Amino acid sequence: MRRGVAPIGLNGLSPRDFWATDNRAALRALGAARLVAAGDVLVATPLLATAGGRSVLDHLVRCALPFNQLVYAPDGEAFYGEFGFAPAWTGRALSPSEQRWVSACMFQHLNGSGEHVDILLDGRHPALEFPRDAEPFSEFVVEDATTYGNAFLPGAIVGFTCINPNLTAALSALSLSCPLDLGLLVLERSCGVLPTCGMAFVGPCNLVCSKDAAGDQTCHTLPLVGPLLAPLLGPAYTETIRTELRDSDILPLYPGCGLL
Repeated sequence: MRRGVAPIGLNGLSPRDFWATDNRAALRALGAARLVAAGDVLVATPLLATAGGRSVLDHLVRCALPFNQLVYAPDGEAFYGEFGFAPAWTGRALSPSEQRWVSACMFQHLNGSGEHVDILLDGRHPALEFPRDAEPFSEFVVEDATTYGNAFLPGAIVGFTCINPNLTAALSALSLSCPLDLGLLVLERSCGVLPTCGMAFVGPCNLVCSKDAAGDQTCHTLPLVGPLLAPLLGPAYTETIRTELRDSDILPLYPGCGLL
């Protein structure tokens, strides 16, 4: 079913909250069982115990459930669905594919700059089908980054991000003070000032991903050789999400670049 409006989210999830060890463990535990116990009330989770955990849970529900669905914490606080990458999670554990879609959505909402901007999500999932001629869509003209991975798995690196060449050109046109390694900007967005986090930058998307006729990407975890040696590198990620930005939001999202 096509969405009635474009899937636009607010990029405002703190990397410090998302990558916190306790929050990651609670996230993995949630994915292994049904999200709702009874009466639209969330199952017990340590994420409800702190403000940072509730922020992670808020984005988790927004990514997983559709925009016409909401669930409640035991204290009555409402959590609203928005994108609908895993609507069946209310009644059963997440499938591996659903884990990847929800993860890619949450990775896109990470923002280490503190400057929260609107992001338009795009990909091959039915939840991202929307009328391309809708008015909001025309405002988002700069392709940003593509994210993929699985935050519900243990491990030091569970997510990957690549930079779309269009963003490189847009940043160069706006600023003369961007770092030579634009990957540092992308990781700053995903990781903030944390010395380590679960994201890896894998380079330009055109060197690590292949596109189908609709422009949707299948991505790998190594640059250059990934698409060529896919059988040797393990599973490819078809559950990828790319974002598009308004041109006025590029520098606020990537403050490592100054003005001309």
